[in-house]
Amino acid sequence: MRAVAGVQRADGFWNVNLADPAHLPGPETSGTSFFLYGTAYAAAAGLVDRSVHLPVAARAWNGLVATAVHPDGFLGYVQSVGDRPESSQPVTYDSTADFGVGAFLLAGTELARLAR
Repeated sequence: MRAVAGVQRADGFWNVNLADPAHLPGPETSGTSFFLYGTAYAAAAGLVDRSVHLPVAARAWNGLVATAVHPDGFLGYVQSVGDRPESSQPVTYDSTADFGVGAFLLAGTELARLAR
């Protein structure tokens, strides 16, 4: 969790390539949602320090809501399924997939549980 938190972007997202922020540098919703879910779960379960990781989770949620959620609720910036990240580029405001929506809802549910 510390390593993942250390490569989170200022806008709350994680890059497609965690080791190279210049490679496929735009926002990406599904990976960010899964990292958010894991962070929130670990903090709620007492596996990591809540005071350190709650801000990481909140920054991810705020970034997702501000950037990827359209006014009508559509979720964008979801990378499509492919044999490698480049096969589903570019990821845009209008890119979506069911699994990304599921990851977003799962993450939001876990963050709400953590906030209680």
